[in-house]
Amino acid sequence: WQNPDNVVFIMNVIPGQEPSAGPNYFNFDDEVVYDINIDTNQDGKADDIIYRIQFRSAIRPPFDDLPLSYAGVDGVKGLPPSISVLDGSNSVGLGLRQTYTVTEIKGRYSRQLNKGLQVAVPSNVGPRTMADYEGLAEQGIYELKNGGKVFAGQRDETFYIDLGAVFDTLNFRAPPILNNAQDADDSVNPFGNDMFSGLNVNTIAIEVPINKIIKDGDKKIIGMYASTSRPRFKILGESKHRTGGGLVQVSRMANPLINELLIGTGLKDRWNSSEPEDEKKFLNFYLNPRLPGLINLAFGTNFPTAGRGDLVAALLKYPGQTAEKCGYSSPCSELLRLNLGTSAT
Repeated sequence: WQNPDNVVFIMNVIPGQEPSAGPNYFNFDDEVVYDINIDTNQDGKADDIIYRIQFRSAIRPPFDDLPLSYAGVDGVKGLPPSISVLDGSNSVGLGLRQTYTVTEIKGRYSRQLNKGLQVAVPSNVGPRTMADYEGLAEQGIYELKNGGKVFAGQRDETFYIDLGAVFDTLNFRAPPILNNAQDADDSVNPFGNDMFSGLNVNTIAIEVPINKIIKDGDKKIIGMYASTSRPRFKILGESKHRTGGGLVQVSRMANPLINELLIGTGLKDRWNSSEPEDEKKFLNFYLNPRLPGLINLAFGTNFPTAGRGDLVAALLKYPGQTAEKCGYSSPCSELLRLNLGTSAT
């Protein structure tokens, strides 16, 4: 956001990490392909540009013979120094190290964007092993060949939700509907407990010059979603295969909480494995959402539960597209949309 000429895509995986969860802590999966999928021409198919991130883990001697993945403390003979770098002599204590590549895919053409070795920032083991963790994390920002940057590693979980109360049959700790006075009072937190407070998440962040995404004269509003895929031979059940190379998409996300709050439990896995431009198959969940009906029963409210073209327009359409139907000229595609012609504020 500090550079209006660039755009940043952020993908978070493995939520709810308890920081002290040793001895192996939290790592990206070597068998998972992490994709950021972008639609630049508003046809609803987010395959115009794909940024693909893949990891490789290595257990470095002597940790292959030790019960720990990380160790280090300054000034103790026989032990490696506190981990202060991601590569080099002061990284000896980084026993389990993950490196990764970033590949840009445009149709049949692909190229690797990383300039050299890229190391994922490890979990924050603690102040004895990693005396300056934020200093270590700063070293995990790498320049890319397209003029952008990339970071992969552990960060503080920024999502805020009273998860326990929400899924305890809407057992909200405050009135579910704020009146005007409550809404205007910024001195009181009406939103319950932040379940994710004190927990971490694994983050992949890619900063890209906007002129590498769209050119002058192109449509300014893009769509995107993030996805994870696994090798086909390890997956059972129905799936599509756009990811190619023997990979099967197992999870996707664009707008938050779509799968959690809109899609029926019996179809959640199928939704995850489908492509966003096929959202017509799930249109009934948007037009006739089940959650407002539950809220009405629980709290005596009167939210509309049918004909919700407003949800279709907000979640499945680009501005100006017809909300009432899904068609070739007005596809229904569940994407996170961003106007690259408007600077961040």
